[in-house]
Amino acid sequence: MSRFVAATLVLSCLALMGAGGCPFDPTVTTTGSQALFDEVWNTFDENYSYFTYKGIDWDDLWATYRPNFATDLTADEFVDQLVPMLAELHDWHVEVTRADGTGVGTHPGTVEENYPHTPRKLYTVGNADYNVLGDNVIYHAWFNNNLAYIRVDTLSTDTFATVNDADIQTLFSTTYAAADGMIIDIRPNNGGNENNAAKFAGHFTNASVVYGYTETRNGLDHDDFDPLADKTLAPLAPHFSKPVVCLIGQRCMSSAEWFTLMMRTCPNVTLIGDTTRGGSGSPEEFTLSNGVRYKVSRWIAYTDDSVEIEDNGIAPNIAIAPGDTSFDANHDYVIERAIQELTS
Repeated sequence: MSRFVAATLVLSCLALMGAGGCPFDPTVTTTGSQALFDEVWNTFDENYSYFTYKGIDWDDLWATYRPNFATDLTADEFVDQLVPMLAELHDWHVEVTRADGTGVGTHPGTVEENYPHTPRKLYTVGNADYNVLGDNVIYHAWFNNNLAYIRVDTLSTDTFATVNDADIQTLFSTTYAAADGMIIDIRPNNGGNENNAAKFAGHFTNASVVYGYTETRNGLDHDDFDPLADKTLAPLAPHFSKPVVCLIGQRCMSSAEWFTLMMRTCPNVTLIGDTTRGGSGSPEEFTLSNGVRYKVSRWIAYTDDSVEIEDNGIAPNIAIAPGDTSFDANHDYVIERAIQELTS
């Protein structure tokens, strides 16, 4: 526990004593698994970026949840008791990993998908199969009306290592250079490494553009941050100047939201689909002596027009409600709207 919080809690408890008692006395001997709990609590206290933005009373959560750790807990029991407190942050990047490697999310929300898990051959020329790059990372094909379709399912560093950069370049320099329009589909993409996103988005701008900003937590106070840092998309040759539609949805978060913002800054791109999830934290992972690991968001992320991404997401230019109105066995209505946009 930080010295500031300890002092605050002591004074609060002294005040409460006069009113009939204190929930607990922070000066009593630590018992059970409370030392590990305090370590987690203190790590968040000194590193987490969204306390003020989310209106979180972190001291109050310490007082509420610490009694649950007063006995000796196994590593799994510790996780089970920790997750409810971290869930109060409503942060998609705050995750816990059990000692056996099993990941546990803490955000209580759900995600409604607006895409079929396997791309449909309804719109390819001659209903041909899709070409695939890497370990099912990228699907691409010619669509009717001389349209190119490229679906990027992940930006994960490990998975993306199965994709050859030269193959991505070929998509723009050769394969679809003569297309009259292009669909970039990132609806299934929940992020990874935004440098991988730039390998696509850079082909849709002919000048460097700022697509967002970050400020990173850098001190003990909850409002201590580094100065704002720009995120800039550099142009890549060849420049694809024809109309482009980028398909997005609730699955998109983190680096997939940076991908969305990269595309939004390009003048020939229209966003279609559903608002992205709203989660960007550049998390840092910490490990406890019981083998439990946990991630702490370190920055506040902003769009190019200085709106926080966290809890807001990025809205499309053309919205299509998720669920049954997005796709069914015979249609992908988001793609159909994209085709309409590119051919009208």
